[in-house]
Amino acid sequence: MKRKDAQALSEILDEILRENNLDIGLDGARARAAWKEAMGEAVDKCTIDLRFDKGTLHVKLSSAVLRNELFMNRRQLIEKLNTHIGRPVIKNIYFK
Repeated sequence: MKRKDAQALSEILDEILRENNLDIGLDGARARAAWKEAMGEAVDKCTIDLRFDKGTLHVKLSSAVLRNELFMNRRQLIEKLNTHIGRPVIKNIYFK
């Protein structure tokens, strides 16, 4: 028997879920986790509510100044979060 290139179990599971369109529910969890990990503790402390719906990440913040700053850098944030997730899950971010 020929040995194939080794692949991580997480990669195999991701591929199976993606091929069978079962990863849709996981996208929200991945987006929320990416926000907390990629944005850091200071931004996470100001985050009141975080929800993901059909490619849009809805972020409610306690600071108007932070909200405006993040809004101005929305495109870069989307790229950063999608890079953290590993694929283009987030299409838009809506700040409240």
